[in-house]
Amino acid sequence: MVLTILLEISDLCHPNGLNGISLNVAAGEVVALVGSQGNGKAPLLQLLTGIGRPSHGRIHICGHAPGTPAAAARLGVAGPAWGLNPAHTVSETLSLYASLWSRPQSRAAEVAARLELTAQRDRLVADLSPGEAARLRLARALVHAPALLVLDEPMGDVDLESAEVIEGTVGAEAERGTGVLLATFGHPRTLRLADRIYYLENGRFVEPDPEPRPATEEAVGPVGAPDQPAAEARQVQVRVDQIAARRDERVVLFSPAEILYAYAQEKSVYLHTDEGDWLVSFTLSQLEERLAAHGFYRAHRGYLVNLACVREIAAWTRSSYSLRLKDGSEVPLSKHRVGELKALLGW
Repeated sequence: MVLTILLEISDLCHPNGLNGISLNVAAGEVVALVGSQGNGKAPLLQLLTGIGRPSHGRIHICGHAPGTPAAAARLGVAGPAWGLNPAHTVSETLSLYASLWSRPQSRAAEVAARLELTAQRDRLVADLSPGEAARLRLARALVHAPALLVLDEPMGDVDLESAEVIEGTVGAEAERGTGVLLATFGHPRTLRLADRIYYLENGRFVEPDPEPRPATEEAVGPVGAPDQPAAEARQVQVRVDQIAARRDERVVLFSPAEILYAYAQEKSVYLHTDEGDWLVSFTLSQLEERLAAHGFYRAHRGYLVNLACVREIAAWTRSSYSLRLKDGSEVPLSKHRVGELKALLGW
């Protein structure tokens, strides 16, 4: 079978953080690009939309250079950086883009229905929830029926209902033959859509190898060793199980049992609990060291999960796995850790 390549990136370099990356996206394929802030996602997305030029390498969108009318007509882009006019209604937003692309107004109504925005058609963008705004950005990107979709964190800060609508829409587009490139920090619902996953670090693609495990207490020596002062030994022996976390002006102490998982995002670390997400002052490795004795496991480079809360190991593609938790949430599971986790659990 001959694949139609919709996006071709070859040996791409950029002074703002790309060091020779190459990838293709074929028709009907979903490719995920995982990377935190400062690792090269932003300049890549800008280059794809024709903002700036690479210092080396090339990009072709359906055979055309980014920024050209031919490439723009085949490309649909959505994400937090591509904002909406808060003074427009949902209907006005989609009608405007239908007019700009010389599409009938019925097309605007069609994509609104697909993203379940018909009931919100007369609401101002300023009054939409984050999930509704994310659905509208995707609907806007689909108005002109692009061959290639580039979506930046399409489900990063949305409610469960909106995430399901977005996930279903992206999957349906891929089944129709649309190529999809997803940029994400590692959102599990986003990753499970992917046929292939690339990890971007310092402007290069890397294998998602497990990170080194933190040193255990045995590795650093017994508490109260002879060359250790007694006062210091007593201080080391103090064990604090609770984790302090902050949201707005509130500081709350959580026991390990109350934490479903911890995750790193945009150089910050958060606890996910039944009360929502809370910011902590630890690195993920420091949390892992504190919580390992309580059954927490580094399921992914950016996620630390409480195994007591895991309901299911789900396999979505050959390289995409996730852990479904008892509350219905999911965290990504690195394919390199699947075997280790199954052995640990006696699977």
